[in-house]
Amino acid sequence: MCAAVVAAWARYAEGIDEQGKPIDVVDPRREVLMAAARSQCRAPTAFIENRQVFGDIAVGGAFVEDYTRVLAAIHARGVRAALGELLQA
Repeated sequence: MCAAVVAAWARYAEGIDEQGKPIDVVDPRREVLMAAARSQCRAPTAFIENRQVFGDIAVGGAFVEDYTRVLAAIHARGVRAALGELLQA
């Protein structure tokens, strides 16, 4: 579940909602996180590679697998559908 929360945060940090409208991302590390989030379509772990925020969590393991799976589902089906599927599992 923690990976889903971070994946949802990463999706929010992209700064564009599911209808293509801008999101006002409110975060003290806005610029750095938004830049990483916007590159996660080609580099899925870009957001969690920020060591100041996440330490070495992006090195590998179950969290990274869960995170990338949930993030891909969010991009493919939207946040509500992806999180709904996760809650039903």
